[in-house]
Amino acid sequence: MADELFDGGQGRAALRGDGLIFGAAFGVDVLDQGLDILTPCKCCFGQLKHGLYWYDTDSVIREKVDLALEEDGMTFLGTGLIHDPSTGDLEDRPPKVRHLLDFLYHDIGTASLAGRITPSLPRPKVVLQQGCHALRPYAVTRFDNPFDPVMFRELACACGLEPLTWSKETECCGDPVAGTHTDLAFRMRREKLASAARTGAQTICTACTHCQIQYDRGVPNDTGDVSAVPFAMLLGRALGLTAKVFKEASQDR
Repeated sequence: MADELFDGGQGRAALRGDGLIFGAAFGVDVLDQGLDILTPCKCCFGQLKHGLYWYDTDSVIREKVDLALEEDGMTFLGTGLIHDPSTGDLEDRPPKVRHLLDFLYHDIGTASLAGRITPSLPRPKVVLQQGCHALRPYAVTRFDNPFDPVMFRELACACGLEPLTWSKETECCGDPVAGTHTDLAFRMRREKLASAARTGAQTICTACTHCQIQYDRGVPNDTGDVSAVPFAMLLGRALGLTAKVFKEASQDR
């Protein structure tokens, strides 16, 4: 693995390709404030998990990444005291990289969410776009069953949504190849939209920021009657947040 990612040399010059492992270590180092890292994007989650996995398991990669960080006056701070918000205690462990679904499912719980949902809202029929970078490979991400994921579906049901069976639920949206194979990315997008429409769904509910970007990217007149909406937005609406709140939050960014 190390030979596939690095050429010879010292520090940053030893990194080849997109520097996945260096990028992950750099990101965790910058973000490490004694807290775990939470992201709503499964591409970000997957990249950080992949990078940290190889940093932890390959000593050659670890040495070259450390040299590259040193050139920027940094050291990898992937260990230290982490604040546990549930107890208020400090734990001596590396920061965890977590996705929003994992936090909602394990820390909040579906029963707790269901008890806060506004019952009078309509229950739109949706299909779920899981986001493949969190699911595969499971040995690295340890997120959910890659063949039959349950977290997103149970959270969607708890929020009053009606997830329909969709054969393309765990398939790639096409965004990872959009930069180099645009035609292929749009073809994948069109096929997924057409497939979603055949299920009778009104909406593709996304759990990955990059999937949402891919569906929003589009070309004129290729979206049909199916739209894509982030799960966090549908969750907010189910919890009683209004369009005004979303607009104000968007303007504050």
